[in-house]
Amino acid sequence: MKKLRDVVSMRCALALLFLLVLCAPLQAQVLSGIRVLPHVGTEYSFTGWTHEGEVPASLDVPLDLGDEVYGATLQLQPTVAGERWRVRVQYETSLGLSAEGPHLDLTDWKHCRSDWQTARALDAVSFVLPTPSPQQQDCFPDYTRAELDAAVRAHTAAQGDAAQADMWIPRIGHGDALGTVSPFVAISAVRVRVEVLRRGAWVVVSTVTFLPPMGC
Repeated sequence: MKKLRDVVSMRCALALLFLLVLCAPLQAQVLSGIRVLPHVGTEYSFTGWTHEGEVPASLDVPLDLGDEVYGATLQLQPTVAGERWRVRVQYETSLGLSAEGPHLDLTDWKHCRSDWQTARALDAVSFVLPTPSPQQQDCFPDYTRAELDAAVRAHTAAQGDAAQADMWIPRIGHGDALGTVSPFVAISAVRVRVEVLRRGAWVVVSTVTFLPPMGC
């Protein structure tokens, strides 16, 4: 019985060691930088973005109005040549309220998240970020008016101006001197997951989340 316990303990220790090696933070070891090249397309454009040095496990990148990463090329800067890489992308939508100019983005409420989509590889370290489909851009969970009102109140309270809720809620779907407030759905996060192949398994090195502005 003791020998059996010793064998089990040894196997557990080896399995734990394997997991620690496989799941240990890799970004400092394998990437010295990451960038998205400037891109000018027929529908979307991007001015470019670069992160030099150690790439953290997660990174949020707010985008300027008019910047979209769709169709742009992401380039990795590995510290070691010859490894196999892949990049996958997920879109997240949120609901906003538009008052024909001013808008309220409920990015802390419900979301629709797409499946992970593999970016097309141009070479070993360059990948074209995909363009979301109309379905991915418009997807959003069902909600009731009561849920929407509660979400607006929670959001404005969290922003430190709960009184704003009384300015938005009565105007949803109704016009007055200040205009009609209309709900809209937009992509609020584009997650770009960078993975490296290690011992037959894909290991996440970093997830870069681009945050496009929802309204104008």
